[in-house]
Amino acid sequence: MNMNPNMKYGEGTLKADGENIEMMDISYSLNGKVRTATDNGQGYTTQTKGGWVKGKVPMRPGLSIEKLKAMDDVTVVWDLDTGQTYTAAHAWLEGEPEVVKDGFEVQFGYKKANEIVTGA
Repeated sequence: MNMNPNMKYGEGTLKADGENIEMMDISYSLNGKVRTATDNGQGYTTQTKGGWVKGKVPMRPGLSIEKLKAMDDVTVVWDLDTGQTYTAAHAWLEGEPEVVKDGFEVQFGYKKANEIVTGA
């Protein structure tokens, strides 16, 4: 992996049911327990939450926004340019793709994701 401190990260590939979708500005929140402070910070409660992965998809010939909108119960895999890879089964497209400059933004929700560790 490139360790140059000037290199910027945040790009990768999202694969939804085997279809590669190039993404920029990827962000994600992993599933798990979330702690919320109670009693003025003297304690906390926990709640289990699902996760999401979102990013900007550049427009390109042959890319169907309607096909993306229909994605439900798909397996998503996202490979990051920092070397991490995650997979989530039974994911769904949340909301509608939002058209922005140079493409559109999408967000997939899921109940549980797993990090794929290779070469450890």
